[in-house]
Amino acid sequence: MLCPACGAPDTRVIDSRPAEGGRAVRRRRQCEGC
Repeated sequence: MLCPACGAPDTRVIDSRPAEGGRAVRRRRQCEGC
């Protein structure tokens, strides 16, 4: 996934949690570039 700030292709998932009654997963990511 691309970083919205700098456009770097390398992001790391730092947190994930279920959303929408378990039908989706929300992930917090951290950019490796910036």
